[in-house]
Amino acid sequence: MAYWSIADYIKAPEGIGGPLKFFHLFILVFLFYAPAHGQTVYKCGSTFSQTPCANDAKKIEVKPAVPIDCTDYKHTFSEACRGKSTSNGSNSVAEAKAKVQKQIDAMSPTVPPSSEVVEANKKRCLAKIVAMLKDPESARVGDVHRAPGPEPDYETARGWFPSISYTVSINAKNSFGGYTGSKTWACSFDLAEQEILRTRSFE
Repeated sequence: MAYWSIADYIKAPEGIGGPLKFFHLFILVFLFYAPAHGQTVYKCGSTFSQTPCANDAKKIEVKPAVPIDCTDYKHTFSEACRGKSTSNGSNSVAEAKAKVQKQIDAMSPTVPPSSEVVEANKKRCLAKIVAMLKDPESARVGDVHRAPGPEPDYETARGWFPSISYTVSINAKNSFGGYTGSKTWACSFDLAEQEILRTRSFE
C-alpha cells in the first residue's frame, strides 16, 4: 500500500482522487489542526465552512484521532500496540503491574466458561506445551489447572496485561535423554478464554 504526503496529494493529477480529493484533503488538514474536543464543519456543494453556508448544508462532525493507550489491556495485543511494551524500568514495571491489577479489580464479575470449554482449553494448552518439549513422547504430565480469575501477566515485548492462566506440572527428557525434574508450565489465555496469548515454563 502506497502512502502519500499532503504535498504529494495536492500535486496529484485531477484524475487521481477526482473531486473527492479536495474533500479528503480538507478533512485531513482539519483533523491535524482541530482541538482535542473536535469540531463541526458544513459542506455546501464542493466548499466547506465552520458556519452554516446554506439551508441545505450538510453537517459533518470532525473528531481528532484519539491515541491508543497500550497500557490498557483492551489494546495490549492490538496491531497498533505490536512491539510496544507497556513498561520500561523497574519503577514503571511496578506501576504497569499495579495499573493492570487495578483494571482487573474494576472488572465486572464474569461467568466462567462451561466445563466443556475449560476441558477443551486444557487440551489445547497441554498440546501446545508438549509440542515445545525436546522429547514430547517422554512427557510425564500432571493435571492441568485453571486459575479462578484474571491475574496480571507479563511478556517482555508487551509488558503487563490480564490473562486467565492454565498451569500444569511436566517432567520430560532433555536433549541428552535424561529427565530433568518436574517444571510448571502455563498457558495465558485472553479474558474470553478463546486465544492462547503466550506459553512458558517457570524454570
